[in-house]
Amino acid sequence: MEIHRLTEESPEWLAKGYDYIRTDAFCFGQNIPIEIEFAHDGSKEELKAVILIEDHKPVAGCRIRFPKAGVGKIERVCTIREKQKAGYGRVLMAEAEKWIAEHGAKHIVITSQDRAAGFYEKIGYVKNPDVSPSEYENHRPPKEERENRPKPNLGFSVVMVEKYLP
Repeated sequence: MEIHRLTEESPEWLAKGYDYIRTDAFCFGQNIPIEIEFAHDGSKEELKAVILIEDHKPVAGCRIRFPKAGVGKIERVCTIREKQKAGYGRVLMAEAEKWIAEHGAKHIVITSQDRAAGFYEKIGYVKNPDVSPSEYENHRPPKEERENRPKPNLGFSVVMVEKYLP
């Protein structure tokens, strides 16, 4: 297995690999409409992601942002459907945490689907129901746009999990 860190200097094929993983896991695997899945992506210059490649095929990935000083946020954690529950998530998260620590952040937050929270708890994260996940969003649309947008029922709710690094 190869572990890649995707940045603006990375080859285009790596970014396409991450898009493939997200499309397979979220759009096909969870029936999330593609326009919702990719609607809030930032610019390529801002993109930081960890991608796992096995046998020359993309299998898992996550995005990393730094929404506040000292805070790293892991987003869009996903594994292609045929490889889920095979340990890729743990490898992915370990590399993401390492990269965040290298940036000097000690607090990691994840806005998670409620059904995935148990995975994060197994690797040391704690649910924090007292903090709104939107506190760590740096790409929120204007309030009037959020209020007027139809809210699809995707079959899950969102929870915030967090971890403090030593």
